[in-house]
Amino acid sequence: MRHMKSGRKFGRESHQRKALLRSLCTSLVKYERIETTLQKAKDLRREIEKAVTLAKKLHTVKGETEAQTRGLKASKRTLLENYFHGCDDREILGRTEIKRYISNLSKENREAAEKYLEDPDKNPKPEFIVDYIPATCKRTVKGKDGKELVKERKNAQKILRVEGTVTKLVNRIAPRFESVPGGYTRIYKLGNRRGDNAEMAIIEFTR
Repeated sequence: MRHMKSGRKFGRESHQRKALLRSLCTSLVKYERIETTLQKAKDLRREIEKAVTLAKKLHTVKGETEAQTRGLKASKRTLLENYFHGCDDREILGRTEIKRYISNLSKENREAAEKYLEDPDKNPKPEFIVDYIPATCKRTVKGKDGKELVKERKNAQKILRVEGTVTKLVNRIAPRFESVPGGYTRIYKLGNRRGDNAEMAIIEFTR
């Protein structure tokens, strides 16, 4: 009898199950709605709800000093990273790589990104873009004497910095559930899959 044994095996060893759930958590945060088997969706819900609760706590954690607060936030962020693959913000270098990344976005995000990159000063920055450094731009740096100098950056690669999984969860998803104690996701049954007759479902965030 399976007493005190929560979770399913999925025919995998423990490290493989952890990798599977991390991949599912990463996909759910990235797309906010994914299709998978019903059993995986149920186990995924258990994991992602813990991650959202932990992300919410990052906004409220406080120590006695500023340094202690930073340390507490860093430790909680490290715990949060255990739920995902590729947690860090990503830097995309060069026009070709940036173009390839944008082409894989949804139509809405692709149009917003193309509009912003065309003229960053006039157009609003999409939420998923952290920073953009054009090939030619001016930036302020500190000299040896401490004075600020304006330097022009020419003939360099474009740099596009986009948010990672944890950044999106903490900054954009967790605040939606600030007043909600739980139940961050819902599951819709889709029926059985042709071929192996597995029960399929959609899991998505409720807000």
